[in-house]
Amino acid sequence: MSAQKLISSLRLDGGILCLDFVNTIDNRKKGIPHDYVKGFKDLLEWYGHTRALSPKIIHTLERLAKDYPQKAGVVFEKSIALRELLHRLFIASLAKKKPAAADSMQFNTYIGEAYANIEISWVAGAGALQFNAPALEQVYWWPIKSAVELFTSGQLPEVKECPACGWLFLDKSRNGSRKWCSMSTCGDVNKVTRNYQRTKRKKP
Repeated sequence: MSAQKLISSLRLDGGILCLDFVNTIDNRKKGIPHDYVKGFKDLLEWYGHTRALSPKIIHTLERLAKDYPQKAGVVFEKSIALRELLHRLFIASLAKKKPAAADSMQFNTYIGEAYANIEISWVAGAGALQFNAPALEQVYWWPIKSAVELFTSGQLPEVKECPACGWLFLDKSRNGSRKWCSMSTCGDVNKVTRNYQRTKRKKP
């Protein structure tokens, strides 16, 4: 496997956990895109890469997955189903359309499960929502929470899709003009391609 296909080198250009989760597919514009997440172990490695979960929680989930491999497999399948569901929901939002009724119903089922396991914790008088058990399901509960917060915030209009690779990202630029998931990758490729085409047209 080449270095650019390792989870440890996966760019986190989404700007928020749920979009980075959707972006664990290398390039949705390709016929057969590369999937960084092929099993439960990869999910935990991705969480370590994003630092969205502490090493202690990741270690606990690793132990649970080892003790209950069948359940870990089911949780993994639900995680991937959620990832693709989120992609459809955000694409619908980008098109300013309502999601398919079945997708909306499926997401509400995910929300019901995740928020049945959430509680508020207090640090220095400030509250934060946390999941109340070291369950394997945490690997898809967190992206659900992130997506709910994004869908119900004023940030949703900032979500964009990279025209080159199909990644989703929050456009935090001052005038909302960001086009590419990353100028150093897709932006550069587009620039090189345009220069090549321009040079080609000039040749007799």
